[in-house]
Amino acid sequence: MQRVRVTSHTERQLVGQILTQLGLVTAKETDRFFHYFHSVADLRYASRRQTQRYIAGHNKRLALLTAIDLGRWAQQAPRLILGEILASSQLGQLLMDDLRYVPQERLEVLVVDAKHQIIDRQIVFQGTLDSCPVHPREIFRVAVLAGGSAIVIAHNHPSGVAEPSANDLRFMRRLAHCGELMGIPLLDGFVIGLTTYFSLRETGQLPVAQGVNESEPLKTD
Repeated sequence: MQRVRVTSHTERQLVGQILTQLGLVTAKETDRFFHYFHSVADLRYASRRQTQRYIAGHNKRLALLTAIDLGRWAQQAPRLILGEILASSQLGQLLMDDLRYVPQERLEVLVVDAKHQIIDRQIVFQGTLDSCPVHPREIFRVAVLAGGSAIVIAHNHPSGVAEPSANDLRFMRRLAHCGELMGIPLLDGFVIGLTTYFSLRETGQLPVAQGVNESEPLKTD
């Protein structure tokens, strides 16, 4: 979306565009809005009586005010924090609670910020009982869109055995190298079984390049 510098002229244009999309196409409707509120910023200080007089029982005028309120909320809303991770053991237990009984193999990516707060968590693939093909670009796309500083990946073994296969290890190491190149490092990779888990970091296989990752404080115990 292109950003437009807002002046009194462009503000009238933007309000007019929204009114047009709502089906209120006459210039009088734009004039009416600015007669009651003078500017979009003044709307937040308007009295209940003032807004009711502007709306005058017209649902599309109410929709305009609701859209402006939503835009203001979206601008000011804090980023959702899904949790904070301090150690691989802590996260491993959490992932076991969530994934060990899932009947299909599932691959999840957890995106964290510079403070190790989880800001996004998504399932990137759910496949058959013994196959879960996924490309690194699908994982890093989630991280980029979320504005993350690092990622953690996890997948379950429906067999209940947490021992990673050779393919599992190759895939996680590939992700680690991709992360180093992109500046979005892989903090840990988990395989979740029924009663235990495997952690790439706890087994000493991460980080892949010591000193490159600024997110190193994640502990293994």
